Amino acid sequence: MNESNKTTMAIASLFVGVVALSFGSIFIRWSESELSPNATIFNRFWIGSMVFGLWQGYKAIRQRLSGDKPVQQHSYTSQELLLLLGAGTFFAATLAFVAWSLTQTSVAISTILHNLTPIFTSLGAWLLFGQGFNRQFVIGMVVAIGGAIGIEIQQIQIATGEVTGGIAAIVSAVFMGAYLLVVEQLRTKFDPITIQLWVCAIATISILPMLVFAQERVLPSSLNGWLFVIFLALICQVLGQGLLTYSVASLSSVVVSLVHLLEPVFSSILAWALFWEKLSFSNWVGFALVLIGLYLAVSSQAVVNLPQNRLESG
Repeated sequence: MNESNKTTMAIASLFVGVVALSFGSIFIRWSESELSPNATIFNRFWIGSMVFGLWQGYKAIRQRLSGDKPVQQHSYTSQELLLLLGAGTFFAATLAFVAWSLTQTSVAISTILHNLTPIFTSLGAWLLFGQGFNRQFVIGMVVAIGGAIGIEIQQIQIATGEVTGGIAAIVSAVFMGAYLLVVEQLRTKFDPITIQLWVCAIATISILPMLVFAQERVLPSSLNGWLFVIFLALICQVLGQGLLTYSVASLSSVVVSLVHLLEPVFSSILAWALFWEKLSFSNWVGFALVLIGLYLAVSSQAVVNLPQNRLESG
């Protein structure tokens, strides 16, 4: 597969992944009657760990039976272990702050502020890797972020009592930016299954002490509760994050974070359909601006992730 086809496949995978991730806020809302936000996220991670662990085991058995040499047979370096630990910790913090923000503010506001991630990802890529961006990409990013803010500008103006939820969502955006930058480095050596197995396992361990300390219910108590957390893990973690991690091999973390701005579009539409949250004229204008901005950014030359910005594989 040539570089152009790889990039096209990565873009398609990223868009499908974002659609899957947009269901996250909905499943968390549905599970609120039984579990706290942290407990919901904990179940997402341990179920994800099991799925990726079984997937990894299946790959190893299949390779052994076929006589093929395993794709990855090397000792982890201290740098790789640090990056894997950072990825799991950053992602656990991301979802913990997102889940908490959803208890303090609306789905739309939480999603919008969380998806300011491209600002922090771009800043990190510039400071850490010296990554530059052409004019078309910058214009596209500004238009897309402006559209994302415009989607729920009316609710943001009237939500004066929801400052705590907004701050939590912004903090989650910072952690998400850090997570994407780390995953971008990890993808030079590891496949998506390996990365997500480590992320889920580390995140599970990170969140469990908080549940124990708070003496919260850890597991669902009803069939519906179990279905909500299982679908959250399968759709958002396995499918959504799996495809996102796959796409970072060909796309920069900045582009990936920018395409995440489609998440509030889908989340707002889902919230309208399921929770009857109204969509105003400004919502639809915002949707259009996000799509225009993404087209400008993703079609620019900044799409392809340059090898020199990655972790050395020697």
